[in-house]
Order: sequence, then structure tokens, then C-alpha cells
Amino acid sequence: MARPIALISDIHSNLEALQAVFREIDARGVAETYCLGDIVGYGAEPEPVIDLIRERCSLVLRGNHDDAIFTGAEDFNPIARQALETNRRMIEPGLLKPAAKRVRWNFLKELAPSQLRGDILFVHGSPRDPIREYVMKTDCAFDPAKMKAIFEMVPRFAVGGHTHQPGVFIEGCGHRTPDEVNGRYDFGAEKAFINVGSVGQPRDGDTRSCFAILHPDHVEWVRVAYDIAAVQLKIRRTKGIDELCAERLALGR
Repeated sequence: MARPIALISDIHSNLEALQAVFREIDARGVAETYCLGDIVGYGAEPEPVIDLIRERCSLVLRGNHDDAIFTGAEDFNPIARQALETNRRMIEPGLLKPAAKRVRWNFLKELAPSQLRGDILFVHGSPRDPIREYVMKTDCAFDPAKMKAIFEMVPRFAVGGHTHQPGVFIEGCGHRTPDEVNGRYDFGAEKAFINVGSVGQPRDGDTRSCFAILHPDHVEWVRVAYDIAAVQLKIRRTKGIDELCAERLALGR
């Protein structure tokens, strides 16, 4: 990898957040963006979000919400399931619907679960279950066998999202948040699994969108403010999306 790459994940139909992140990516002169999944769900605007991802991202992976559009969301909590079913009705194609809906539908349906580029494995969830497995910082202390199995599948680095919790897992050394490494992790000889955070549903107590920029020798996390009130209003005006999906944006939880 010779040039920096912007890494985004967990947009969740939040158009304002995605637009703000792309403005920041452009301002920093980063030419290429990878999306690690969960384009849809929770928010009110899946269609323009899909369109912008298609336009701007050179690599797009399948997240668990994207996957559940086609496989079902029975294992989701009721609020997440209701929002996803609402998103599904918005994007589902049909004989009398615009052709653009079929394009978006096929785009989501054909997304791959993972991609290996050199010595970096890109996933949504984890190296051993690219779509659905959560890797939490508590796993370092309470499930070391899980972490050992995960790192056995990491070539040198792995990059994912899914938990909405930015940070880095370092083989044999536990977990570090961006705050603990001053927003930047410099690569060493050890394997690392990097979580890029969430664009559209931050859950680390910071309401700003989070994404990462991958450089040849380090990764940095970037926070971007966006118009939360505008997104909340759209959610509240959309039948079939619970109020909690709007409220939590102002809490970063």
C-alpha cells in the first residue's frame, strides 16, 4: 500500500454523517476509500447512502445489516430489526419501481464478506466470521482463547468495524483506544486488528462520526462533527423507525 486509504464503516443510512466524512476525506487529499459494511439499518436514508458509497468507494464489504436485508434479521433486537425491515421496504425493487432500485439491490446483494489486500485482511466483523462476530475489548481479559483464534487468522493486520468502537487489538498486548494512543497507532512487528469506528452510529461516548486513514506505517482515527438534529428529524418523520434510533445519536451510545 503506497498511498493513504480512508476506511469507513457502519454508516447505517445516515446521509449527513457520510457527507461530512467525505468532505473531511477530500480536505485531507485522500484519494481512495474502502467501506467495511453496514451501509443500511437504523437511519432514514438508505438509498442516497448506497448511491454515495457506490460512487465514492473502491472496495465495499458486506456488513451484518446489509446481509440481513437478504437473509433476515430474526437474531436482531426488535428496534434494529424494525428499522432494517423499514429500510428493506425502501430499497426493495419491483416491476413498477424505478430501475435505480434494482441497481442498489444488486449492489448490496453482491457484496463480498472480506477482502485480502497484501498482508491486510479487510472484514466487517472479525477475521474468523467476517460478517457477524463482535470483537470487544473485554475479550482480551475474559476470552483469551477467542483472541488467540482470531489472531491466528490475521496475516499481519486486519481491519474491521461492527462494534462501533474504534481502537486497536494488539496480539499479546490487549486493546488500545484512540485516546490511549493519541489518535494514531504506529505499526510494529506484532500483528494488529484495527477497528475503524462508526460513521453513522458512534457508540464510544463521542457523538462525532469516526473513520480511519490507513498509511503505510500507521493508522490514524479522525472524528467529524455533523448535523445530528437534521438526522434525528428525518428518523422521527419516518414511520417504522423507533425513537431510540434518533435519541442515541445525541448520546454517542
